[in-house]
Amino acid sequence: MQRLIEFDQALKTLLVSIDSDVGTTKLNLSECLGRILAEDVTSLIDIPGFDNSQVDGYAARSSEVSVGKEFVVSQRIPAGSNPTNLEKGTVARIFTGAEPPSGADCIIMQEDVKIIGEQKVEVLKSAGVGENIRKRACDLKTGEVFFKKGRQLSSADIGLCASVGRVSMQVYEKITVGVFSTGDELKQPGEKLERGQLFDSNRPMIINCVKSMGINCIDFGCLPDRLEPTVKSLKSASEKVDAIITCGGVSVGEEDHLKDAVQELGELKLWKINMKPGKPFAYGKLGKSAYLGLPGNPVSAWVTFSLLCRPFILKLNGKELGKTLFTMARTNFDYENRNSRREFLRVTIDLKGNLQLYGRQNSQILSSICFCDGLIEVSPKQTIKAGENVKFYNFSSIG
Repeated sequence: MQRLIEFDQALKTLLVSIDSDVGTTKLNLSECLGRILAEDVTSLIDIPGFDNSQVDGYAARSSEVSVGKEFVVSQRIPAGSNPTNLEKGTVARIFTGAEPPSGADCIIMQEDVKIIGEQKVEVLKSAGVGENIRKRACDLKTGEVFFKKGRQLSSADIGLCASVGRVSMQVYEKITVGVFSTGDELKQPGEKLERGQLFDSNRPMIINCVKSMGINCIDFGCLPDRLEPTVKSLKSASEKVDAIITCGGVSVGEEDHLKDAVQELGELKLWKINMKPGKPFAYGKLGKSAYLGLPGNPVSAWVTFSLLCRPFILKLNGKELGKTLFTMARTNFDYENRNSRREFLRVTIDLKGNLQLYGRQNSQILSSICFCDGLIEVSPKQTIKAGENVKFYNFSSIG
């Protein structure tokens, strides 16, 4: 009997096996959302480029400021204007983002003064040196590396790159992933179902999982339950893509031919993981392409894609995987894992931020993914008591 590989070891095996040589391209900043950096990014300027006020208020000399003291307002400084020197014994009306006048070393918030007439204020609260002033280069200094090679760019990242004057970025070319489903019992949505048949949900689900990562994806259709056409289709696909994903057909049934087909064309490096759902997961090589075989049950397919395929594909495309996929969160239920497999249970987050166990855990119930917030990891033979912290995989970060 083949020994099952543990989940942590399976993930490690996948990630350390990657030896990709992805090409690079230079893109305009507006085209870089979701792309993976192929270079370290440095700041071209100081951010901010000058001292500026972080509030609407009054620029003053801190040595002159005391509660109850009245000041004449000697000038008005909107953002983008050039202030004159601050006259002694006066304050300057200043707005957020504006440069303080020479001589001022603090900003009194407008809520902390009382307006007296048109050109005079009374101080209600004192301010110390540097208070409410953002110093030049307090965010980024010229030449400072702020993003490392391998980072996948978010919309906020692009905003930061624009703020330092970056026009274009060197990023990795997108790899291409091909997706098959398997099984004579599958029909495509829109076709007529006969008795014993069901609609193919895994392939459109996984295709869109790949696309949501910013990766190119090819729909290769559905493989029949026959070895010869399976071998032919896999061989053809392996010449067009960087990785192939199949849904179903990697179990031990007489009609499951994928294992034999992969071994005929390449090699199978990993098969069967000690996890639930997702035991019949496979990994190997088909020529130059990686091979990732997902279980046929839809929840098992979604879980193994999210926890194993997703980080693998991102790293294959040059992404640095610095952070763990999970956070720690508190349960609001008791649970005992009585078997020897690591379990990934579907949970929801209640109004207090605690995790509730979803009622239906069957791996064929795809709606449970739609109506849950994430997964928790339960080790073999582990007992969980309400109030304990567990590893929580939030769907917003893995799906």
